[in-house]
Amino acid sequence: MYADAHCDTLTKAYDNGFSLYENPCQLDFCRLKEQGCSLQFMAVWIEPKYEPSGAFKRCNDVLDFYYSQISDDINTVLTCNGISDDKLNVLLSVEGGSALEGKIDNLYRLYEKGVRAITLTWNGDNCIGGGIDANNKGLTDFGKEVVKEMNRLGMIVDVSHLSERGFWEVAELCDQFIASHSNCRALCNHRRNLADEQIKCIAEHNGFIGLNFYSDFLNEKKSTVNDIIRHAEHIASLGGEHVLGFGSDFDGMDKLPDGIAGVENMAEIVCEFFKNDLLYTNLYRNITQILKN
Repeated sequence: MYADAHCDTLTKAYDNGFSLYENPCQLDFCRLKEQGCSLQFMAVWIEPKYEPSGAFKRCNDVLDFYYSQISDDINTVLTCNGISDDKLNVLLSVEGGSALEGKIDNLYRLYEKGVRAITLTWNGDNCIGGGIDANNKGLTDFGKEVVKEMNRLGMIVDVSHLSERGFWEVAELCDQFIASHSNCRALCNHRRNLADEQIKCIAEHNGFIGLNFYSDFLNEKKSTVNDIIRHAEHIASLGGEHVLGFGSDFDGMDKLPDGIAGVENMAEIVCEFFKNDLLYTNLYRNITQILKN
């Protein structure tokens, strides 16, 4: 059994008219079940072309598609006690706070629609703050309001893609937050990866870090499953074993480690790890501590 804090399959399936149950993407419900997944975060990715207007509608269109696809075997996680023991659990997230279009009411509307996590930015800046490519801009005043309201509502604040300045501002505003799909900069010097001090901070906040399978974030040359383990060991060495898990980024990239084609290979990856808290419990704990009843 394992859990995964990020994939982009929902958006990719919507754009291509694919079924969420069986498709040619890197992930689908049938393969998730076969591989023993208990909990999968599914993100609505807000592509920059939908900014600054059109992002909220885009987000709702993809969410409507999700609800039109699921059957009784899928449990949408809405509360801290809402994880099913006998169904595939899905937690809906939004990747890119531009979906809010600068209106706090849109946060409430997405919450009512089942969204329980938001990756505050993608690579560029938006109404919430600066992404990793945005010259280290921090959170906007609206962004700080959003983070505070997410804390109050019991929504998961996700700092993957956020600028370093924005990261530290979130750390001041949140008791717990996550980096749903981020690796270690000390092992692979990519701007999307976390510096050691950021990893230590997430550990101190009892948050969560999801290991990203994108090859360019694992190794500056080609990568293998051993690189995923290498990043896991580095996070653990910094005191982050209790916040460590998977954030595969399936269907959000096209370069996977050698021998990995998609979620159908998760059992092989899981076999390389032997501690249950890495595979499932850490992300489960985070949900139960942040979401409300």
